[in-house]
Amino acid sequence: MYKRILVATGGSPWSQAAVTYAIALAVRTDAVLHILTVLTNPSSYATPDVLGATDIVVDLIERQGQELLAQAADEAAAAGVACEMLSRWGSVPGTIIETATEEQCELIVLGSRTVSGWKRLQLGRHANAVAAKAQQPVLIVKQPPSPMQQYGDLWHRVLVATGGSPWSDIAVEHALALARAYDFEVVLLHVIPERRRFRGGDPNSDEGTSILALAEARAEALGVSYMSILTQGPVSSKIVDVADEQDCDSILLGSRGLGGWKRLMLGSISNVVAAKASRPVLVVKRSLLR
Repeated sequence: MYKRILVATGGSPWSQAAVTYAIALAVRTDAVLHILTVLTNPSSYATPDVLGATDIVVDLIERQGQELLAQAADEAAAAGVACEMLSRWGSVPGTIIETATEEQCELIVLGSRTVSGWKRLQLGRHANAVAAKAQQPVLIVKQPPSPMQQYGDLWHRVLVATGGSPWSDIAVEHALALARAYDFEVVLLHVIPERRRFRGGDPNSDEGTSILALAEARAEALGVSYMSILTQGPVSSKIVDVADEQDCDSILLGSRGLGGWKRLMLGSISNVVAAKASRPVLVVKRSLLR
């Protein structure tokens, strides 16, 4: 499962939350943690009158990066987590993805701001770009774990949304594989979009029942504890609301992994849920069952 985890830190409160959460997750999964800080090349935005100071700026950025890594290393050591420190120059999304691949990490953990109003519909650009382009699962974190969770007490109940598509099937398989490995309960959720109606007024006659039945059969075959919920309404809002109502530790969603410029859109449901949810959101494109 997750034995090599990459977490990116840039010194912001939300990236610090991601580091703390990744450390707790490494305790839970007995993983090696790769802590990365991406150094942005100042010459890419420097003006002619400050080019002469570039060497000084580079040195300052590198020292700040080393300070961030040292703080994260101290936190990991206090939790008994083995870690490796990485400092790389480059664009933030590209460097995160390249480093995760080079280090053979199975999971990327990123922090994202908690925002309100219309901005909740937009995930941070770095988190969005990484989640859209990375082949590894990407865990988007808004808040650090609670004090109890910091000692590995994570993931007692995880919500996974299934809509019957190939990518949501991958999400279900991924969630069940994790649940089997780390012994937690899965909440299987199917949301019927509000523009559709239950046939005959009976939710049991809707295709959602069949979709959930298939997911339930998979859970039973793997011996995973689960509960299933069929509901109706705005899909992204319902996913967030049910996760809150069921006190889930995190939300797991599948993503198509589009090509070209569409990759930056990630997928409307995944993007909106990751932006709106206060709980961690795990976006996957590949199954753990091989």
